[in-house]
Order: sequence, then C-alpha cells, then structure tokens
Amino acid sequence: MAGIQDNMSSDLTSLSDESLVKLYRDGTGEAFDELYARYAVKLKRLIYHYLSDPEDADDVFHEVFLRVFRHLHTYREDRLFGSWIYQIAVNCSKNFKRKNVRNDIILEKEKRLFRNEEEKFSPEKMMIRDSELNEFYRAVDELKSNFRTVFLLRFDQKMKYSEISEILDCSERTAKWRMKKALEHIADHLKKEGII
Repeated sequence: MAGIQDNMSSDLTSLSDESLVKLYRDGTGEAFDELYARYAVKLKRLIYHYLSDPEDADDVFHEVFLRVFRHLHTYREDRLFGSWIYQIAVNCSKNFKRKNVRNDIILEKEKRLFRNEEEKFSPEKMMIRDSELNEFYRAVDELKSNFRTVFLLRFDQKMKYSEISEILDCSERTAKWRMKKALEHIADHLKKEGII
C-alpha cells in the first residue's frame, strides 16, 4: 500500500499545475496536496513581505489556501494556475493590510537570513548593517501598493515581467514602469538617509 502511495505522489510531482487541478476536480485529493506543497513556501514568503508580521502572515496564508480550496472549481484552465493563486495571495494581502493598517516595517524573518554571517563582522559593522537593512525595508514599506507588489514579485519571488503582468492584470510595460518607479523611490530614500 505504501508503495502505491509513493508511486502516486512521484507521478503527481511530474504533472503540471493545471493537470493537478483537473485530477483534483476528478476526485484525487492528493493532487491538492501536491499543489499546496508547490506553492506554500513561496506564498507564505510573499505574504510575509506584505504584512511584516508572522502571525498576520500565517492568518492570511491560511485564508489564501482556504479560498483556493473553496474556489478551485472557478479556476479557468485558459490561465496559468500559478498566476491565479498568486493573484489570490496578493489580493488577500492587500485586503488584510487595508483592514489592519500597521506601521511594523522591519522584516525580522528576512534579517535572520542576513545574520547567519554575523560572525564575520564586528558589532559596530553589524549595527551599521542592521540600520541600513532597516532603512531598505522602510523604503519598501513606504511604496504605494501597486509598486510594492511588483517589487516583491520581481525582487523576492524572482518572477518574470510576463508573469507579474498576468497576476496583476496589467501590461508588461506597466509592470516594468512600476518596478522602475519602485527602485527610484528606494534609491531616493536610501540617498536621503546617507546610505548610498
């Protein structure tokens, strides 16, 4: 029995997202588990960058997958599933932020990634580095919602502009323009603070 399940899950990993949706709609519950496994970490990270609070991010993350689960029957197969699920995550994050405006701008989780190299720096250098990182995140947090979304999808999720434009339902040119404006704002902020 375990061998059959292992075989099924390895078969599922080779399928496209869209094929998994079809399988799930046809009654294969494991297909949804595979979709969850593919997107959970990326979406959680994106949502966290939006909200800057781990508990809020967890709440929104669970809401995203609950919506996906409830509305999978509305997914249109002429769209990429990845774009569809990212759009849900972005919309849920925006809605949450709109309802629960917060001023928490330092992304603690992200800082931990940089702190792995702490031993290489003196305490003075680390203090400077932390303050520079804080200013960077402050600049990102100050971006208008449309610009922040493009910045996070491109910078953090490493998405192509074609993917971003589909998620945000705008042209690639608009997505590139928003990214340019986001970078200009971040650079201006860092210059004003004497960091660059």
